[in-house]
Amino acid sequence: MKKIYVVHHSHTDIGYTDLQERIIYNQVCDIQKAIRIIKEGYAKQTVEKQFKWNCETYFCVEKFLEMAEPREKEDFFRLVKKGNIGISANYLNFNDLADCEALDRKTKHMLHIFGEQGIKVDSAMTADINGMSMGARDVLIDNGIEFLFTNIHTHHGMFPLHKNQEPYFWKSENGGRLLVWSGDHYNLGNKLGIIPTKNRNLLLRNAPENKKYSEQPIEMLYQNIRRMIEMYSDTGYSYDFYIAALSGLHSDNAPPNPEALHIISDFHKKYGDEIRIEMVTLSELYGLIKDQAADAPEYTGDLNDWWADGVGSTPYVVKHYKEAQRLGKAADRLEKRTGKIDGTLKKASDDNLLLYAEHTWGDSATVTEPYSTMALNQDLRNNSYASKAHEANNMRKNVQLQLLGDIREYFETKGTVKAINLGGLPGEQLVEFYIESFWNKVAEVKITDCETGEILVSQVSPHPRGVLISFIACFEAGQEKLFLFEEQIHGEETDNNHRSVAGIDYVRDVMSPYDSKTCCLPYQLENEWFCLRYKVGEGITSFYNKKTRTEMLKDGYEKFFTPVYERTPVYHDVFRERTALGRNIRGINAQHYQAELKNVTVLEDGPVFTKIQFDFLLEGTRKSLIILQFFKELPRIQFTYKIAKCLSEDIESVYLPLSLETAGSEQHIIKGGRWMRPGIDQIPGTCMEFYMSDCGMLYQGKEGSILINTLDTPLLYYGEMEHHAIKLCDGSVEDNKRPVYSWIMNNVWETNFKLDLSGYCEFRYSLEFCGTGDINTSRQRLLDNDLGNVAFIAG
Repeated sequence: MKKIYVVHHSHTDIGYTDLQERIIYNQVCDIQKAIRIIKEGYAKQTVEKQFKWNCETYFCVEKFLEMAEPREKEDFFRLVKKGNIGISANYLNFNDLADCEALDRKTKHMLHIFGEQGIKVDSAMTADINGMSMGARDVLIDNGIEFLFTNIHTHHGMFPLHKNQEPYFWKSENGGRLLVWSGDHYNLGNKLGIIPTKNRNLLLRNAPENKKYSEQPIEMLYQNIRRMIEMYSDTGYSYDFYIAALSGLHSDNAPPNPEALHIISDFHKKYGDEIRIEMVTLSELYGLIKDQAADAPEYTGDLNDWWADGVGSTPYVVKHYKEAQRLGKAADRLEKRTGKIDGTLKKASDDNLLLYAEHTWGDSATVTEPYSTMALNQDLRNNSYASKAHEANNMRKNVQLQLLGDIREYFETKGTVKAINLGGLPGEQLVEFYIESFWNKVAEVKITDCETGEILVSQVSPHPRGVLISFIACFEAGQEKLFLFEEQIHGEETDNNHRSVAGIDYVRDVMSPYDSKTCCLPYQLENEWFCLRYKVGEGITSFYNKKTRTEMLKDGYEKFFTPVYERTPVYHDVFRERTALGRNIRGINAQHYQAELKNVTVLEDGPVFTKIQFDFLLEGTRKSLIILQFFKELPRIQFTYKIAKCLSEDIESVYLPLSLETAGSEQHIIKGGRWMRPGIDQIPGTCMEFYMSDCGMLYQGKEGSILINTLDTPLLYYGEMEHHAIKLCDGSVEDNKRPVYSWIMNNVWETNFKLDLSGYCEFRYSLEFCGTGDINTSRQRLLDNDLGNVAFIAG
């Protein structure tokens, strides 16, 4: 090993070390400081003219360009061209919530700005984060980025391929390739001693005490480098260079530090004949290593994120964010119809969707000091990004609906409803709209298809603002349809006990030739596709697929529609006991509680659907309810989990099982707009414990598929419900057949992810049988179900 390439940067955490806007301001100031250092170096012909600064994320550059004076912008672009400032095409360090369509728009805008200056951006870097979706990968590849430098932090995580400092080509489905250098920690240069630090050295545990750095910095740097070279030589490392990311201080959001150049200069005076240390920009680094890495192995799978579980610490806001994403996608489709786009609202949506998906989440002391003002402020500020995205996209949708004829009057009990299928497939769909009718409660509504004159079956349900009208209609892909609605006025009610259906108490519990089903509702639900049985004290006893003649219900903690609570007691220290979890999400002493069914209540039974409430008793909650909506003429079940969660400092998780007995089927999920089979379509050595999905999962089999939309809860946990040795992905087909759970909430992290899970909320799901063996149809149907249709009163 002859050279060490140093990438000097500031790790971008939007939060964690200070309030978000303070960090944004500081990151802008860091770019300004780097410009001053380099300019002074050229002016005085000092070593500082060799200073190389890398903007880790384009977000910081974007903010700099918004705030900078014209002369500063000129200096910035000039120093980029000169090779003193490096640019990363990575907008922010994300988790897998990141909206890849918004990310693509940001990346294209970035390339346009630099293209106008005659600058080619071909490289990107990430730091801290443990993964990147194939969708985010394709954003880089499709926009001409050729090189990605990753710096994975292995706390509660791990680098892929079972080793770091390893190159590989990451290939897209379209054949494009990205050279990835899977590096080490983003403070590795600090820990080697390129900038001396007194912090405890976690990467070089066998090194002498770090306090000697200040006394003998060059000698300590040399010893650490020699130790590192020996370690890598023993493991078969074949390259003559080593790459180290370096921060100005051993901290996040650290400023540029020209002291590194002086340390390097002094090192070269003593050891330069043996080892050379060179500051480089990302693009320079790519040019220096690409030939040597030309024979690196090639992979196509997902780089699954070990830190995806963090979003489960804020389940209520993530639910809000997921709805913001759906509103944005609905607005996108409606804007294509009208041809009118509000650029300001769309930019506000993109900015806030991406900013919320940034990995940091909260203050570094969120768990250890949950009372602190800073932790509260950072949490609220981060939440505001999700809310501003929701506001912008809801406004976009409202504007489009008005252009399409929404009269915004919901008081009349007679009028016209317009419904638009936002999906890409034809089929029957549930259409719903509401009427504000407090004083005159609507009992029944007649729905007529304006084109065919067909009268459609409808159902009237309670709604906070009056009544909700539901009916089923058939649509072509993207079709727009009109329906007439009018309240049905009935004469005076009269008693008629001639037919043996209900007694004078109105209870229908007698098996009758006039109604053979209502009396069975306390025990089972059945339609053409499914039969569900349940019993107080025993819970769900059967979930039968009538089309495939399969009992789908699994036993134990995998029992469908039955929540599970998990708790690892914290005995002494909320921080240290969470730190000790490693890559497990629970302790070895974890306790599990399965919900017990205590009551069943029929809420509605109409011509469109039956709605039943299951009251469960579950540890860790004050209330735990499953509301199940069983459709009469659709192969679809909608279900909602309503939870009143209690506060605890223990290590907690709440799950809803999604495991089904579907013989021979494959499990598919979608991340960042790209489909994958968990456990199979992944880079070797990546996480298989949990995944974040855009909209749920599906079981694909020869006789059809089961689609499960997880509208509000993106996290899916896979595998055994116990503390276990962690297996990394090796592409085994069996790993695609593991139990799967909707991982609704957790507080397993010890720093910047929230401790407090308490609160009231509902989390919505749907399950549908898709009677086709075609995987593309199943996938499109899952996506269509996520969006559904829009319906509004148009006259």
